[in-house]
Amino acid sequence: MLSPENYIRKKARTLPIHECLVNHEWKNEGFANIIVARSHTNGNITACFYLVDLFCLGVKDTHYFFNDTRSNYQEKFGGDDEMSFKPISYTLAHNIIYASLEFAEEYGFKPHKDFTSTTRFMLEEDTEDVELIEVECGKDGKPFYVSGPYDDQIKMNKILAQLERTAGPGNFDYLLGQDDWDEEVEEDEFKGLSFEEKKKLFAELESMKKKPNEEEASRFFKLTNSIYKDLTRDELVDKYYDEYCEDLDIELTEDEIPDEMLGIAPGSVQISDSTRSLFMEIYDLAHEKPKKASKLLEEFRKTNTDIPAFYFLELSILQENKSKKYTQKLNEYAAKFPDYPLIRLLWMENKISTKTAQEEYLINSYDRKFFFPERTSLHVQEMFNYVMFKIIVTTIQNDTSRLEALHLALDVLDVQEDRIIAFDSLVLIAKMQLLSIHLNQ
Repeated sequence: MLSPENYIRKKARTLPIHECLVNHEWKNEGFANIIVARSHTNGNITACFYLVDLFCLGVKDTHYFFNDTRSNYQEKFGGDDEMSFKPISYTLAHNIIYASLEFAEEYGFKPHKDFTSTTRFMLEEDTEDVELIEVECGKDGKPFYVSGPYDDQIKMNKILAQLERTAGPGNFDYLLGQDDWDEEVEEDEFKGLSFEEKKKLFAELESMKKKPNEEEASRFFKLTNSIYKDLTRDELVDKYYDEYCEDLDIELTEDEIPDEMLGIAPGSVQISDSTRSLFMEIYDLAHEKPKKASKLLEEFRKTNTDIPAFYFLELSILQENKSKKYTQKLNEYAAKFPDYPLIRLLWMENKISTKTAQEEYLINSYDRKFFFPERTSLHVQEMFNYVMFKIIVTTIQNDTSRLEALHLALDVLDVQEDRIIAFDSLVLIAKMQLLSIHLNQ
């Protein structure tokens, strides 16, 4: 049996449309809550919900209800709740959703990850077969960002910064929640200090021997970002940002482990779902509980042929344990599997620790296509490993504008919020390292 997600991906378009709904005031409010429901032969309903921001961000949220009884479906959407719906044609629902996506894409905003992976397959393909209906997006011809109840200050600042780059100053409007924030944009508390004063304060905070408390750490991070603004050049950030966005622009999957991630040609070896799950479990444990990961690795070895994924897991455990065997094994396995991306990334990370290799990196462009040639999609963990590599080499390039551009570009990745937070933490550490070099020169 197919999982609900796979059923929607593979079969939803074969089901007849039951109905499409939208909130009454979607045109005036700029936010459309759309339901697209299809009926099964047994009378049950599968429906997808889309929260569509026509003013700016496109599909902000989406989820599905699979194979629900008609009575349950009616309880969800047929009542007179705070937000009542009215029926619309499928054609209008389709055009509202895709018009918002196209508008948001102009300004670098991608749809919710579940739209890309699942709920877009509830809709017909966006071809000329679907009648075109003009749907107005933006407000007064410009993007208009309205913060949501779960948008924290960091997220709001990032969205505004992206609009500054893509739309240009003065070419967009915004409204931030006044209940939670006294000021529309977080003020730089170090704005009044000279560069030399900031530099001195950074040195003082960096040289603290005791572990900083939460307030001190937060102040250090804010100071780092403030100095970074002084050191970066907007025109270079814009240039590199476009380069990084193009490099990171690939479909990401999370539910299924692709054959390529295990180091095998698609369909060449039958690997069970339980084995694929075991691969991810060992990888996660390698960084949290390496001893337990080592035990499971033996189980993984028994159930598999000689595939690169096993050696990658072994290297991950050795790396976490800071084993003296790591470099020797890494060179051995990199020679054995020269085209396996995950081992190749580890080998390149290790290689660029030498000055010669650092100089080589400045000449050559080791982008995504270098590691993942001919791939049309990546698993999110593959992207995570690639981003780790990019953060390291961007730091080595000793270019503050490049690192800032990479940081901004990471926010457009279609990944879970916890991964974005992890990226933010890694970039912040890299920024601090880079500033320490710059300010001590």
